[in-house]
Amino acid sequence: MSDTHVIDRRPTGASIGRGGGIETQTRTISDLIDDLGFLRNLMADLVDGTKHVHHLVDARHSDGLDAELRVGASDRTKQPLEALLTELSNLGFSWRDIARVAGISVPALRKWRLGGAATGENRFKVALLLSLCEIARSRYHVADVAGWLEAPLHPDAPVTGLDVVAEGRFDLVLRLARDQGSDPEAILDEFEFDWRDRYASPVEVFTGPDGMPGLRLADH
Repeated sequence: MSDTHVIDRRPTGASIGRGGGIETQTRTISDLIDDLGFLRNLMADLVDGTKHVHHLVDARHSDGLDAELRVGASDRTKQPLEALLTELSNLGFSWRDIARVAGISVPALRKWRLGGAATGENRFKVALLLSLCEIARSRYHVADVAGWLEAPLHPDAPVTGLDVVAEGRFDLVLRLARDQGSDPEAILDEFEFDWRDRYASPVEVFTGPDGMPGLRLADH
């Protein structure tokens, strides 16, 4: 039975001589450039593959969180609306903030607290906020969810987590809770793609010839 040999056709810098021995070839700059190109292409393929896997894992994780959020909210809608509102208030949310997330006025919310009826959509929004709080507290150890949502996402933009929630983007806030410590710019990019231009300051701080700080119009 004959042996099967695998031939590697990539540049190696050596070849088989007439006597069967290995002859070392002098590598040219062209050979080195070819080898470098091969390695660069291989590295690019590995990086692209890693990014693709990371994207798939992140998407699957986000889908799972969204499902958990909505299942929790669905369970919460079985409770009296007044109980949901009281629980949110005890967590530190103002009536104004709750009304904003629910998409109603503060006077309308006051009627809810007195037993007034709410639409199914508005009721579900209240339940979503509570479900978000439960996930942030139990899974991601956010002790004060109300305070956390009131904080700006970035020092250069007056956008808070509550602003994002009020627009129905619970998924972005969940991602922010999951990726604590990471740069929130990606969240802002998805929420308001032009936030850098929209909130750019018209002035900038500079150091004068005397070494003292000063203000001047920014050149955007």
